[in-house]
Amino acid sequence: MDTANLNESPRDIYFLLTPEVHLLDLAGPCQAFHEAMNYGMKLNLHFIGDQSSFSSFQGLTIGGIQPLPPALPDHAIVIVCASKYHKAIYQNQASQTCIEWLRRMPKDNTRILGICTGAFLLGLAGWLDERECTTHHKLTQALSDQFPAAKVIPERIFVRDDQIYTTAGVTAGIDLALQLIEELNGSPLALEVARELVVYRRRMANDPQISQQLCYRSHISPLVHSIQDYLQARLNEKLTLTDIAEVFRVSSRHMQREFKNATGVTIRDYLVELRLEEAKSYLEHGETVEVAAFKSGFPQASSLRAAWKKKYQSLPKESAAKGHAAAESTGRYLFSRSTD
Repeated sequence: MDTANLNESPRDIYFLLTPEVHLLDLAGPCQAFHEAMNYGMKLNLHFIGDQSSFSSFQGLTIGGIQPLPPALPDHAIVIVCASKYHKAIYQNQASQTCIEWLRRMPKDNTRILGICTGAFLLGLAGWLDERECTTHHKLTQALSDQFPAAKVIPERIFVRDDQIYTTAGVTAGIDLALQLIEELNGSPLALEVARELVVYRRRMANDPQISQQLCYRSHISPLVHSIQDYLQARLNEKLTLTDIAEVFRVSSRHMQREFKNATGVTIRDYLVELRLEEAKSYLEHGETVEVAAFKSGFPQASSLRAAWKKKYQSLPKESAAKGHAAAESTGRYLFSRSTD
């Protein structure tokens, strides 16, 4: 995999641990970021807390926990791992110390993630006031009751509000880690990590921030993944089903059947989804409809308009207008992913 675009400076990720932490809420995101490191993403992982060791909720003792740092570097990520919910959650002294640290340490450019019941710790630290957030589906009402100033959204895999991210329960921490990897280093790396983790069912469809590149990757077919990689790398080329089948040395009928079985959509429809997402990014960064259509692989602007209207019930010129306004306000026309 080409890692030329990976961030050059290592980014620090701090897993904030409290007594009776759930193992999977720690291990899931940790494994995802560790796999990203194997693909070249530069990260420093830290495990911090008020005690050097304590028992997880599952009974395994966790040791080697580093003290709470007196300061955080720029663009750090703090991941608050979950504990078993009860009415007195986070009332122990170790958790109280972590709450106070979390209240005063993060900077404006610090990303803060609350995994599952970690949202309650964020609330106690004052980070959920007037913010959209979520937690485990059984606890959204409890979160709303305890923090009435929070805007709790039920039945969401994760929610981002500015620098604060919160997730549903347990394995949703993996979904959020993959989203962070995508934000920092792009979809190709996130896809590689998801495949390495053998993430079969990606529960991402209800979140508006999710890339279409990930929505149809919830399968374990090597052939279909290879076809998807091939399509993604050639969005602005003229592609035919016959040519694609020849590349992978399969019949066109077999290829189309396997693709539909794995993704639930046809190759043509999938390619349109990718090109729409690509065009949307160009439009939002100030390009005209004609240029966005050309760069994203539509044969002409009218093809983009037709596909756009079918999916969004609007016209792409509305996104283009917003993109031009944003570009004029900054004096730049960009198409790049921020790594801040």
